[in-house]
Amino acid sequence: MRILITGAGEVGFLVASELFEEHDVTVIDRDGAACARLQEIDVRVIEGNAANAHLLIEAGVRDADIILAVTGNDEVNIITCIIASHLGVKQTIARVSNPEYINQPVEHRRQIGLSYMICPELVMAEELARTLYFPSMLMNRQLADGKVELIEFKVSEDTQMVGPLDDIRLPDNCKIIGINRSGEISIPQRDDVILPNDHVILICESGVLPELRSMLHEETSTRKVMIVGGGMVGFYLASRLEEMGFDLKLIEIDAKRCREIADKLSETMILNGDGTDISLLKEENVGDMDVVFAVTGLDEKNLLASLLARQLNAQKIISRVNKSAYIKLFELVGVDRAVSPGQVTGDAVLQLVIGGEDVITLSDEKMELVDFAAKKNAKIIGKNIMKELPKDAVLGMVLRHGKPMVPDEECKIAEGDRVFVLSLHSGMSKLKKLFS
Repeated sequence: MRILITGAGEVGFLVASELFEEHDVTVIDRDGAACARLQEIDVRVIEGNAANAHLLIEAGVRDADIILAVTGNDEVNIITCIIASHLGVKQTIARVSNPEYINQPVEHRRQIGLSYMICPELVMAEELARTLYFPSMLMNRQLADGKVELIEFKVSEDTQMVGPLDDIRLPDNCKIIGINRSGEISIPQRDDVILPNDHVILICESGVLPELRSMLHEETSTRKVMIVGGGMVGFYLASRLEEMGFDLKLIEIDAKRCREIADKLSETMILNGDGTDISLLKEENVGDMDVVFAVTGLDEKNLLASLLARQLNAQKIISRVNKSAYIKLFELVGVDRAVSPGQVTGDAVLQLVIGGEDVITLSDEKMELVDFAAKKNAKIIGKNIMKELPKDAVLGMVLRHGKPMVPDEECKIAEGDRVFVLSLHSGMSKLKKLFS
């Protein structure tokens, strides 16, 4: 496919990096430094304003199959997609953050020439809200229209998860596919040992979540939540958690913003103050919180707020990280999970572009879980997938006739299967060939 991307920030760079090997990708950005970064990969780069119709035509928009408008400016993205639609592009996707334009993570706007509008802040808020299903959960991503779950949780000493991997007995249709230790994700081997404070990544059928929660001795759900930062992510997150009935406190440093969100969040205690003020955190009993979300727009403030909450004994700490390169650093120094809005938005965009298959990026963009569709005449049909996988990949689950199953050592892939594989980038090229 011919894909035109406008905007070479976190989202644009991630999407271009994922697509350039198999597609003809062109990227437009007015920032010279962002354009220079793209020289690392084999894409055509044009420096300029993406809302300029003449520049879009020069970039080949008339021949494009898809245009992804993911600059940091909502209006530029919308105008770019409208122009592209009038010039014959059939699929247009715009990144939009203004709540006057969008109130769902992903919305259709075909009446004005946009196939999809996608909101990074809402996508991230939904992602964060799902981590509250049980106390130790750090990530919960739904796959295959909700039939499959990808979960990351923190292991405590008193659970049945500590010890040799071979000795751990999981519920049916549940499999460990990754171990995150101090920010480093590895594919589990038979002789691996799960240690306290490890983050375990597993894939499972959605229906086994209650059994898994019971196995982890976590029947009681999280109730007390503090949010540091009342920007769009903080506001959307608080709105979502109000619907779920949580006991909420939100700290925001800007008094005017506090008044704005207080009018809309009737069940949240709004505190005008600095989330990095240790006196305020002590006064508001941050140590009693089940979860603290640090979601301001500044990485440094989020890191400091997170570390103070950790020092004051908050149970679980999840932080926003605007630069994906900082994810590993945050998790290394004590943040339970760091989430990049660019990364989760890039995953959502890739899912739309690839055509319904799920793509989830883990560990600072170095590892991905991909939902491969076994189509007619694919090289993998009829073969034992365990023997075909590259060494840097692990098979998670197979969805056959709509039913999830953990495959055994003799599993042969059939036409119509959906296959969930976790892989390092080094193994992704071979995987794509198997399913081509």
